[in-house]
Amino acid sequence: MAKFDYGAFFGPIPTLADALRDSPTRFWEPTPEQLAQPHEYVLYLGCNVLRTTHLAEAIVAVLRAMGVDFITLGGPSSCCGVVHARNGDANAATRLTQHTLDKFTGVRPKAVLVYCPSCHARMDSVLPEGGFDFDVPYLHVTEFIAGRLGQLALRHPIARRIGLHAHVGLPQQRKDTDSTLAILHAIPGLEVVELPAGAEWGRACTSQQLATLGAERIHAMVAGMFAEARAQGCDGVAAVYHSCYRELLPNEAEHGLEFLNYVELLAASCGLGPFPARYKTFKLAQDTEAAFAALSPRAAERGQHLDRLRRSVESHFAPAAPRAGGKDGVS
Repeated sequence: MAKFDYGAFFGPIPTLADALRDSPTRFWEPTPEQLAQPHEYVLYLGCNVLRTTHLAEAIVAVLRAMGVDFITLGGPSSCCGVVHARNGDANAATRLTQHTLDKFTGVRPKAVLVYCPSCHARMDSVLPEGGFDFDVPYLHVTEFIAGRLGQLALRHPIARRIGLHAHVGLPQQRKDTDSTLAILHAIPGLEVVELPAGAEWGRACTSQQLATLGAERIHAMVAGMFAEARAQGCDGVAAVYHSCYRELLPNEAEHGLEFLNYVELLAASCGLGPFPARYKTFKLAQDTEAAFAALSPRAAERGQHLDRLRRSVESHFAPAAPRAGGKDGVS
């Protein structure tokens, strides 16, 4: 069996994030001096949300608007180890997990707010075994926000009816869905319909999960979801998880309903942003030359070699092909 190419998987992430981000710095990579300062919370983004950097920027802005004292960690330098674990590299996975947990502990937080469902699953699978030096509570960021909605000024009504694409076949996914529903129901003017989501959807829309279902089955499931949203009078569909947003958004054009992420609606209601969805623009256009031309100045300004950018653009925005699915299967 061929060894998994970690460079090909992780390498394009920071390159693309640098080209897409509005933030002047890599807000997910604090300096050692910043990490040495105590904070009440750690916002743990994981790696893959940085492909859709505007979602990461939006959740950071929301927590700031809540007045939360936190530090943000993410990207390959703060890997949870799930990719290595799923590819049989148990020792490397353990080292990476402990390295990241040590970063959390150094901040001396009350809790870690987890964004990525795969990172959350990794922590749930290994921490109860007691083999890691870590005793800080952790919870999904949607649960944290839902429990503190009074700290947000939702001043901007959103007059829309949105269907929620959720994953509810596992207890944590049901909890994340309920938290997201509470958040969206708090937005004035917004109507929300929870769309049917059976256990076959799995934990999240990852490459592994989509490959397991198969192209024909996932196409039918997605078509059914959009049809139900339209039948319910929705003018858009929102995802709980960033991987669902990333994997399913190409269906927007086919089914004629906007596909977005819940945090985009939350940030807009708070009057935050705008957070331009550049990833979505380039993904839907499927024009790598146009994407490269648009992103080159930003990437070069931020120290990224353009040959790396080209490889990243081609891996993310090339015309769609039938998916074989990746072994990584992460969010």
